[in-house]
Amino acid sequence: MKLLFSIVVYFFTSLNLSGQPATNNVLTPDHQNINGTKISLIAPKGFEKAANFLGFQQTQSGATIMVLDIPGPFAETSKAITKEDFLSQGVEVKTIEKLELNGLPAFFVTGEQNAHGNIYTKFVLVFGTANETILINGASPNNLQEIAKEIKTAMLTCFYDADKKINPFDALDYELDVSPGKLIFAKSVSNSLAYTSDGNLPTKSTDKTTLVVAKSFSKTVIEDKKLFALNRLKQLPIEITKIESTQQITIDDIPGYEIVASGKDKKTGNPEKSYQVILFSDSLYYIFYGSTNQDFDNNINELKKAVKTFRRK
Repeated sequence: MKLLFSIVVYFFTSLNLSGQPATNNVLTPDHQNINGTKISLIAPKGFEKAANFLGFQQTQSGATIMVLDIPGPFAETSKAITKEDFLSQGVEVKTIEKLELNGLPAFFVTGEQNAHGNIYTKFVLVFGTANETILINGASPNNLQEIAKEIKTAMLTCFYDADKKINPFDALDYELDVSPGKLIFAKSVSNSLAYTSDGNLPTKSTDKTTLVVAKSFSKTVIEDKKLFALNRLKQLPIEITKIESTQQITIDDIPGYEIVASGKDKKTGNPEKSYQVILFSDSLYYIFYGSTNQDFDNNINELKKAVKTFRRK
């Protein structure tokens, strides 16, 4: 869970709060369900459903509204997030409001973020239940304040259907077949999938073999792909002590790099091994991150077999 939980940290922090009246939305014909989620919004004019993430985008301006469903109760996830975590991602929070959204506790954050040399107005709506946390992230170039206002208005039209049954695989443009091995599907978060040895996230098994698969949200020009792959490995919750192998790999006709590394858990200090593959396709990339804490050779082979079943739909 800690790997996926880092997504939440990117968007949210705890600050002094100001109050706002309760918001009670009803589903209207103008609401659009975001495929693969329990969330429906009234999208701003000129926005369309995004191709590479769950949400809406306006291609011309680069403005986006993204939905994430985070495993874990809202009461716990909100406690664990700090101002320092938010600021470490370059986000300067201006205001944070405490809301009640359709009877659920919520926070609405307004701030700015410097990304890729550009400044963005950033909005974050976070709410949840005892079982899950929903995060809706809105962003637009800082010089487009009218669009920013429209994004904020759209986010506050949010309707959450707690009883909606969703198929997490429907919204993805890729698939894996882990059935021959021991990995079991555990959870989807936005355009990512998580598999563990027992199907729980976080795993409750002593064998903590885990595989997370994700697709990048936006197009990025990467000049040195090998260096990019090595640097991404350093951002993970394992302290790498030795790169055991780095080699080129091609899966589903997409080239990339495969890395096996030894290390230790940054929190416990226990030995672990990492397996990472990044496939580079059309200025986007697919990333596969696996880790295991025991029976290293067999479990790394399990991860390799699972990743090699990757196919685009």
